Amino acid sequence: FTLKELSEKLNLDLNYLDAWLHMSFECGIFEIDESSERTAKTSPHIFDILINRNHRYYVGGTISNFYKIVRYQERILEGFKSGKTGAILDMLPEEYKAGQQSSARVGTLTERLFAKYFIEDKEKLQNGADVLEVGCGYGFNLEIWANKYRKANFVGIDVDPNGIKHAKMLVDGYNWSDRVIVDEIPLEKYVQMTDKKFDFILLNQVLHEMVPDKNYRLGALKNIYNLLKNDGLLILCESIIGDSFAPKKEFQLYDIMHKWLEFSFGAYFYDEFELKELIKTARFKNIKLIKERGSYFWAVRKQ
Repeated sequence: FTLKELSEKLNLDLNYLDAWLHMSFECGIFEIDESSERTAKTSPHIFDILINRNHRYYVGGTISNFYKIVRYQERILEGFKSGKTGAILDMLPEEYKAGQQSSARVGTLTERLFAKYFIEDKEKLQNGADVLEVGCGYGFNLEIWANKYRKANFVGIDVDPNGIKHAKMLVDGYNWSDRVIVDEIPLEKYVQMTDKKFDFILLNQVLHEMVPDKNYRLGALKNIYNLLKNDGLLILCESIIGDSFAPKKEFQLYDIMHKWLEFSFGAYFYDEFELKELIKTARFKNIKLIKERGSYFWAVRKQ
């Protein structure tokens, strides 16, 4: 792009752009495109880490969260004084949607780990299986799995009307109505109205957003247990966050940012021991933490 093109398309002052672009050259964000006169282009590494959501080192969503928190600074400052927290759906819809897009990146990494270590289960999905996503939200994680496993049938449920509306648009856009259903309904109501059992249940970055009451969350896991086939698999992805003063074992920017961003909205996270014990209490017997570098998920079975 040229400065003139950028100025005209974005309706921005040319001199301001020149000053900011010059600094961007110096910082390595953009570089001069030698193929034409006075033209700039995004540096390759910047595209990979800030724009390309499918790249291994993409951190654009994470960095943008630092800016999004500014909208809530008055509420957070008041929370410091009162100790009060809200609910996750108190977020502005566009901010909640952006957060779910960021979490979908975790869903991509989870699917890769699953495909690598669970060959028989992967083949079951490839040949056709029934999958439920609890807390499907805007459908971004559902989209990942439905695109990868085209013979599988999916059901997505959530209580957020904005999320379900967007998820239905995704389903329509892909012409998936014959194998993907999304519904605005609470888990506790869904389990009462269906006799269907699922081969796989996905719970991607949802547990910490539920009502921060142990019995409520335990009830949710018990409902999931009842919806899972006896030989089924629960794929539970949840940020594992230890005590603030626990010895540091690894770099956890994404996980701790999750806590930092969502605490004021009532989010509550678990350390590894706490989460495993909670899952156990819901009657699951086979609970494994599958981990590779910074990516991980819980593979949970009834037996």
